[in-house]
Amino acid sequence: MKSDDNNMDIRIVLADPKENRDELILTERAFYNVYMEGCDEHILLRDLKKAKEYIPALSFVAKDGDRLIGAIYASKAFIEKGGKKIDILTFGPLGVDPDYQRKGVGEKLVKALIDKAKKDNYPAIVITGVPTYYPHLGFKSCYKLNLKMDDGAQFPALMGYELEKGFFAKEESRFSLASVFSIKHSRKELDTFDLCFPPLKKEKRPGQWKKID
Repeated sequence: MKSDDNNMDIRIVLADPKENRDELILTERAFYNVYMEGCDEHILLRDLKKAKEYIPALSFVAKDGDRLIGAIYASKAFIEKGGKKIDILTFGPLGVDPDYQRKGVGEKLVKALIDKAKKDNYPAIVITGVPTYYPHLGFKSCYKLNLKMDDGAQFPALMGYELEKGFFAKEESRFSLASVFSIKHSRKELDTFDLCFPPLKKEKRPGQWKKID
């Protein structure tokens, strides 16, 4: 896929199935100081690529020429309803280099994943993401889909996308992520991991909500 938007030549290609330093650096740059001082999404990516639930065939990167500018990573998640456990998809981290944000790169990555997921016959995608962003890509609020977390919680960031029409219907669905998303890393572990990459300055910013001990 290519685009000439904003004089860019954006290509969407498969991500490296294994740990990739450039992808880790991109993810760190995309999330640094957004939700916390520093970030932990790059170490999550490292862990995710080692997990059995990671799906390389549905994970993509965006490039402008030879420059890596964005990436989206898919993994297997689960829905429980009607006494059955059903494999579905989730994605994250979805990151775009700060120099290329608000230029449609993230949207192209999400659409690439959705198109491939339809061909691979997955029934649905569920995410926890920015509730003001994803609805324009077709994601619906958990309240409209009768969708809950496995503990029964509902919140605006929980959203779903039907790849199979009527998948959610009126029956309650309970969503659970792979265990890799529950791994907790200490501040010391994050600081040590950061030493592997170009230095970035930690900053306190409005809206940060993650706390790392």
